[in-house]
Amino acid sequence: MRAARSVSLIFALSGATQASWLSRLPTILERTHTGFVGLGIALLLLGVGTLAAMLSTGSVCERYGSRRVLAVGLVVGAASLVAIALSRSLPHLALSLLVMGVGSGVWDAGMNVQGYAVEAGLGRHLMSRFHGWWSIGSMVGAGLGVVATRFSVPLLGHLTAVAVISAASFLVCARSLVADEAPQPDAARSPARRPVRRLVAIGVLMFSGATVEGAAGDWLAVYLNQERRLSHTGATLGYALFLSAMAAGRLAAERPHRSVGVAGVVRGGSILAGAGIGLVVLARTSGWIFVGALCWGVGICWGFPAALSATGNIATPSAVAFMTAVGYSASIVGPLAVGWLAHTVGLGVAILSLLPLALLVALLAPVLTGASREPAE
Repeated sequence: MRAARSVSLIFALSGATQASWLSRLPTILERTHTGFVGLGIALLLLGVGTLAAMLSTGSVCERYGSRRVLAVGLVVGAASLVAIALSRSLPHLALSLLVMGVGSGVWDAGMNVQGYAVEAGLGRHLMSRFHGWWSIGSMVGAGLGVVATRFSVPLLGHLTAVAVISAASFLVCARSLVADEAPQPDAARSPARRPVRRLVAIGVLMFSGATVEGAAGDWLAVYLNQERRLSHTGATLGYALFLSAMAAGRLAAERPHRSVGVAGVVRGGSILAGAGIGLVVLARTSGWIFVGALCWGVGICWGFPAALSATGNIATPSAVAFMTAVGYSASIVGPLAVGWLAHTVGLGVAILSLLPLALLVALLAPVLTGASREPAE
């Protein structure tokens, strides 16, 4: 269990690192004299770096082990935090975010591969818990960013402290991580261990669920404020309830997985998420809207980590890293698609368009049960 605690800490550090610089984004934009267009370009480079790193990390994990890969990702990510704080122009910021993207992509893919290795070794579903700790870390990082802004803590001091704490924490827990660099048996690399149709189905489930999840991250607070006429405080509360429900659901996932199985958990959760989306758009009172945000968060939280676990059970670490990239790409494409639909048919209808995706997750949930640790067919 020491390995599981160490992986939980690494997930939390990842969330805290990302939230730390995002929470200081207004200060960063002011110091670099960057407008919305420039920020869009810089964030595009961040996404490109992240996605490219995720796609290439799996094979590196298989060769060198996820412990070493995690160390590289953390060092690059920590260094880029300092680079972001030192940025004084748009080109410098864009380059720093590109490096941050590469570090984050290596870190994220590596920690998911390591998380699966720990999970498989213990024979328990732990991936949801690990992702729950990522959510907790992001909330802590964002909260500390608010405190740093409130008390005018210099940007360089704030982000450097986060980088140093992250690096020191990793050094403390690194020895507890699982050594997974040993060559895998030939059976694990054979075509029978790579059932393409099942992996495609898992990928579709992953992409659909991550789209439903990511759309809330970018559009829920905006929708509650502009379309449902909630105050800024009310809109922020709705989004906070969504995040809190996701974190709580993931931290408590192990028992439901044992009692009703992964397919039942993911199917029931996606149906609950669909009901939550309907409440957010159609409910007449703010109380029910907040209930909808809670249902949306707790319902959709299980699909992503369950898909990663299922992928690891039937394929190699490269596939786990690739699925991480699939989920990440959905978190980019999905919100953009919702934005385009909102411009065309209105934000409420655009959010309701997520319902078929939630239903698709429910329909595909049985493929997760088929991905067992038994020898492949």
